[in-house]
Amino acid sequence: MTASTKLKVSEKSQLDAEAITAYLHEALVPLRLAVVGSDGCPLVASHWFEFRHQKIYCVLHEDALVAKRLQATGCCGFEVAHESMPYRGVRGQADVALLDGDAVAQLRQLFARYGIREQSKLAQWLLGRGDEERLVCLTPRWITGWDYSQRMSDAR
Repeated sequence: MTASTKLKVSEKSQLDAEAITAYLHEALVPLRLAVVGSDGCPLVASHWFEFRHQKIYCVLHEDALVAKRLQATGCCGFEVAHESMPYRGVRGQADVALLDGDAVAQLRQLFARYGIREQSKLAQWLLGRGDEERLVCLTPRWITGWDYSQRMSDAR
């Protein structure tokens, strides 16, 4: 990994870059994207994601409000975290690029990652509008991670 592609891990992060990278590769929970709405209030939406080359990729419909806000602002907040004990996850802020092309290929990778059968109604519906989907690339500005497994080992 070159210096230009190294994750910028917060000084206060409980997890280092290697642990954060491992977590993002293994976590099969949705990515939560946070953007500022046109009214100034936050908007949060969940999406399947893939982490590769120190970037986070997902797919959004071009008419989705989140896609429009990402296009307008060029940045977002994000979180990938489990909702049950022991709590662990990562969060940060990222610069965003909405790219033409490769959205269908990315959708297929996401189906495989999340165990979605490509023949399912959901997959066929998403693929059927593939020319309206946009590949979204998040380049983290900073990232932090936590894992409360040790602290919560006897909580239940």
